[in-house]
Order: sequence, then C-alpha cells, then structure tokens
Amino acid sequence: MMNKIFNYIKADTFFKNYLPNIKSYKHKIRGKNGRGNPIEFSTEEKKEIKKALSKLFKELERSIK
Repeated sequence: MMNKIFNYIKADTFFKNYLPNIKSYKHKIRGKNGRGNPIEFSTEEKKEIKKALSKLFKELERSIK
C-alpha cells in the first residue's frame, strides 16, 4: 500500500510538509538502503503516515468544496 500511494503523491513534498521527522523515506519506499540491504517503515511510522494521509485528504476535500 505504501508504495502505491506515492505513484500519485509526490513523496518529497508529502514528507517535507507532513512528516519531517521520518528520515530515509526514499530508501524505505524503495525497500532497500544504499547498500542494498532491506529496509522498511516501522509500525509507528506506518501509523504516522496513515494519519498524515487522512489529514491530507481532509484538506483536499475542504479545498474542493
């Protein structure tokens, strides 16, 4: 799920504006760090991402109305 949403939302802007505390998000989206070792979002980061996405969607809904 995490990888697919970033096909539609630019990850750089999203993490900069909504989750500046999450580091190495590009590696985590890709699934590998610079050395090729597997890396993924922690369960806490996944919860934060879901909250930030719902906040983004609410803002989008308000701007459309």
